Formats: sequence, structure tokens, C-alpha cells
Amino acid sequence: MHSIRAQVWTRGLAAAALRNSRAVTRTMAAAKFVRFTSTEAVIPKSMQPRPEELSQGVTKTVLGDLDASTPPANIRPELWTMYVATLRRLVPESTWPPKRRVLHWMLLNAETREELDLTLTLTEQWRMHMLPITQATTHLWSQACARLKYPEPFMRMLLDRWKYRQLPVAQTLAMYMRFLGTMGAESEASEELLDDVFKVFALYEYYDIPHNAQAYGALVEACCDINTEEAWRRALVASEETLAEDTPMITLEALNALERRSVERNESEMAARYRDLAKRLDLKPASKKEVQFDDDSTISSPGFD
Repeated sequence: MHSIRAQVWTRGLAAAALRNSRAVTRTMAAAKFVRFTSTEAVIPKSMQPRPEELSQGVTKTVLGDLDASTPPANIRPELWTMYVATLRRLVPESTWPPKRRVLHWMLLNAETREELDLTLTLTEQWRMHMLPITQATTHLWSQACARLKYPEPFMRMLLDRWKYRQLPVAQTLAMYMRFLGTMGAESEASEELLDDVFKVFALYEYYDIPHNAQAYGALVEACCDINTEEAWRRALVASEETLAEDTPMITLEALNALERRSVERNESEMAARYRDLAKRLDLKPASKKEVQFDDDSTISSPGFD
């Protein structure tokens, strides 16, 4: 059987990889803000632009002159104000550096696709000016795209490592594959989303992250969720590759999904095999703990084992 790595989509990925990210110190105070419960996003006092920054109407920024008082359609004034003020602080003559928590706040409070697109533009400028991000920033990006059912921005960033310089970890990529599978089950673009699942699986090696049980498990689960004939074929190929190893890298949730889909296809022997494998491998349910971060915004709690 052909290796699953021969099926993953890898065109356009650079062969070289960044080895070490810059060491940065970032507080997670912004990431702990409770998302707004009204249509207004409250800017924390410590992050509010200074009055003199936006008092002149049209403001000079790295993307040209912008008016903080006239947000585009589907973008709330609070996010637009933060966006303009941050771009203003990126101009060479600015004496006020951007707040490091801005991206986290924008991601936590984005409510529309337009607001997420705005954050993507800000992220592009942020990285072009070599400002730091952390594993937490990348994880919050994946959560925001999943929350708004808008996979394209995060996929775009992951596939262009040199431009966006994101810092995904295994947990973030596995979570995103599951999201793509769930979305693919509800979308007419299921085949495109299935391809995206395999792109993310290929990105483990692109970012020097070893494939593990969660990677294969998320891949199989996503295929089973999408559940087209092509998705089912890929689920079988992916699972058989790792099940052929002396120590299979698979999760209980993936084997349960394979068993469930086998029953639906009247494949009783296959269903029994997956059920027996789960018992023989003594697999435990994945932990449902939320991902936690250390003070330097690196992941300290995986969210699942």
C-alpha cells in the first residue's frame, strides 16, 4: 500500500525550514480576556491608543493614510481603531512601539470574516517589521478561524512560512485537522477541505514537528467526518499505514470513527477488527483539557494526551 506521505499535498512548500524562533517574552493577559458578550469589543485600558495618536482624523500608517473614524463594512469601530493605531506605530518615525498583546486581542474579539481579514493584514505587517509572535498567537489564530468557520486565513499563513513565520505545535495542527473535517461534513466544498486536511498533515514535517498518534488520529477522524467515498478511501489508507507498525500511532477516537463508518457500510468484519484493536492497544479517551500556556506563551498543557 502506498505510503500516506505519497498522498499528502506538498507542492509549493519550501524545502528549507526555520530552525529557531526568536526568544520573546509576552504576557498572556490579553488571551485571558473573556470574549465580548455584546456587539462592542472593549479595548483594555492598557492597550487603548493615546488620544493624540488619532486626534487628527486621517492618520499616516505603513499602509498609507487611514481614517480611524470610518471603519469599513462589517468591522466594528473598536477593532478598526486598534488596527489603525497599531499601523501608525509601525511607521519609522513613531516613538511608540506597538503593544505586544494587540494580535491576541484582535483574534479573541473578531466576530466577522472581515474582522479576521483585517487581523490577517495586521499580522502581515507585524511580521514584515519582525515583531514577535508566540505559539499562543498561532493557536489563537487557529481558534479564531475555527470559531468563524473561515479556514482560509490560517491555511494561507501555514503554507507561507517565510512570510508569516507562524509557530504551530502538534496540538494546534491536530485541532485544525479536526475542524476541517467537521466543516467538510457540512460543506459543499468537502473535497477541497479534504485536501486541506492532508495539507495540514504534510505541514508537520515542514515545521519540523514529528507525526504522532494525535496527528494520525486527527487525520483519520477528519476523513471519517467528511465521509465521501474519497475521504473513506483515504481514511483506510492512512489508518492501515500506521496500524502496520509494531507500535501503531492511532487514537481511540479514530478507531471508533472507523468502526462507526464500517458499520454504516455493512462491513461487520472491519468494524469488529477496529473494535478489537482498540481493546488490544488499550487506548484511552483523549483528555478534554483546554490548551494552557506558560508565561512566555509556549504551550504547557497539550489539551489532550
